[in-house]
Amino acid sequence: MTIRSSLLALAVLGGSMGLACGPTFADEPSANTRITGDIRNARYCEIIPLSLTTQGLKATVYNTLGHDDCPQAQWAALSEAELRRHFEVLDILKNGPRYFIMDQIIASGATVSGELVTLGGIVLEKRAEIFPSLRQAMEPPFTEQTIDRDTTYRFAAGKPVFILTAPDGSAYVMQSYTSMVDPTLTYEDLPKLAARLALPAGWTYAMQTPETDLMLTAKGKATVIQDNLKNTYQKIVKN
Repeated sequence: MTIRSSLLALAVLGGSMGLACGPTFADEPSANTRITGDIRNARYCEIIPLSLTTQGLKATVYNTLGHDDCPQAQWAALSEAELRRHFEVLDILKNGPRYFIMDQIIASGATVSGELVTLGGIVLEKRAEIFPSLRQAMEPPFTEQTIDRDTTYRFAAGKPVFILTAPDGSAYVMQSYTSMVDPTLTYEDLPKLAARLALPAGWTYAMQTPETDLMLTAKGKATVIQDNLKNTYQKIVKN
């Protein structure tokens, strides 16, 4: 894995996610809360400018959620030269297309909203600023990363969730999948995704269908991982 692709992987983990482990539940929404509509299997893309600051490397995440479904023709035509006309930065990464697995996102604090930009006809909104380290960026797939985020992901009762389980029993719920590595991957393939994954020894992948809504909450911090296909998961944390 190159440093550039490693930084993309780390930025993605901060950009957007065994049920007996005890998921946490959301507080009552406040005035500074934003709730999406139904976004299960909704397509989105991200642009991630990378810059050097006094705090180190900064990755700024711009996301199409709520504004654009990132049409493939426009996304494919969006060149690095065009991106650099808008951003004067060290590097610019394209992340997508990706597809959400949760049904709703409840966001608060800095995760709520930011400036809008239009690039190649695609509308994106600033969602996060991340300060990744090169050491973190070079970690292999299936390695935990801790990122700053204030979100609750709602997975509706009666709909499938896809869970990685580590040898120590830690469980991670898929928050998004992508066709960047495997262009043929679709939502319908996820129940049998284990056959396509290079799972480390002792890891398992399974589909579950919760009887009640699963609410996966990050209050300031979230622990996330990616598999070898760059699908992203958030850890279930006990209360």
